[in-house]
Amino acid sequence: MSLILVSLITLVVIVAVMANRLTTNRYPFPFDCKTTLFTAAEKNFQSLLEQAVGSQFRVINRVKLGDLMTIRQGVSEKSCQTALNNANNKYVDFVLCHRDTMQLAGVIDLVDTNGNGYKVKKDWFVSGALEAANIPHLRIKVKGSYTLTEIRNCINNRILGAPAPAPKFKGRVLPAPLVKARSKNTGVVPATNTRQGAQKQNPLAAKLQAQQLTALHH
Repeated sequence: MSLILVSLITLVVIVAVMANRLTTNRYPFPFDCKTTLFTAAEKNFQSLLEQAVGSQFRVINRVKLGDLMTIRQGVSEKSCQTALNNANNKYVDFVLCHRDTMQLAGVIDLVDTNGNGYKVKKDWFVSGALEAANIPHLRIKVKGSYTLTEIRNCINNRILGAPAPAPKFKGRVLPAPLVKARSKNTGVVPATNTRQGAQKQNPLAAKLQAQQLTALHH
């Protein structure tokens, strides 16, 4: 009888221990599915971003910093492991890649200055690593609405390196005076003759030019 009682007590203890393990943090899979992967601001921005970059680029979300770069040769094993650990604990919000080659073009982070202050402060490790790897990094403030023109201009100027649009002038544009081409037989005008002609036309300008040339030699 006592043996049966001891066996029951042992069984109860084992069940209690197993139940405790399943309900504590040591349970290997304490996960639930998220209701949504992105916030409303992220979804809105991604939709406009894909339209802004067109079919030439792909937009990849939430990429680990360590997946964007490699360690340089000659770095010690300790420094290499430390850098990799730091890079694998950081991520960027959006990555732009060329659609055909998947070559990295740049990264974008959204900065939420309201609420929880998401990425408000610039991460020195992220910015330093991206700068060292020569990867363009753009931080855009989260707001209620964006326009395609705003996003496209920002990306072209800061990431893709497109030339800035030509400045627009108000009023009437005066054409430059026409310059008559020299004859092929005249050759190159000697610098001495050019300087002498300039001195005759404008002595003050010639004097200033001489002073500038003298200063360059120092």
